[in-house]
Amino acid sequence: MNIHLRTASLEDASFLTDVVIKATLAQGRFPDDTDLDEYRAGFEEWTEETVLGKYPNVSLSVVTLDGVSVGRFRVVRDTESITLAGIQLLPEHQNKEIGSVLVKQLIEEAVEKGIPLQLAVEKNNPDAERFYRRLGFVQIDEGKDEYHLEYRPGMRNI
Repeated sequence: MNIHLRTASLEDASFLTDVVIKATLAQGRFPDDTDLDEYRAGFEEWTEETVLGKYPNVSLSVVTLDGVSVGRFRVVRDTESITLAGIQLLPEHQNKEIGSVLVKQLIEEAVEKGIPLQLAVEKNNPDAERFYRRLGFVQIDEGKDEYHLEYRPGMRNI
């Protein structure tokens, strides 16, 4: 299994949007009144802006498995922390350790730098919450719709 991250380009915006939509649909997490065409247009525009560098300290990547594009990986890095800002895999590539490999790489980076790895997981995504907790993330805060989790080097992450 050869998992690789490739820096996203403008040509990837449609694929990355598809990944998010397909993953969210498979999880049944879109509200019933979601206009998918409108969502697609907005998300694709935001993805293009990200690729063009509109948002500082953000890296947006295409996840490949054995040379085939299978997902999206978005990370924000600064001197104080690393934030996993999005990981989505096409449904047929989920639960195959791809996400675990990528998140463990971020954990290693955070440990090397001595800074926390943070993320937010939506409350309506219990599978993702269990996944992150299994990898050692702990809840540090809570918003209306999401839990804020953190992996802190040196902290007992259970």
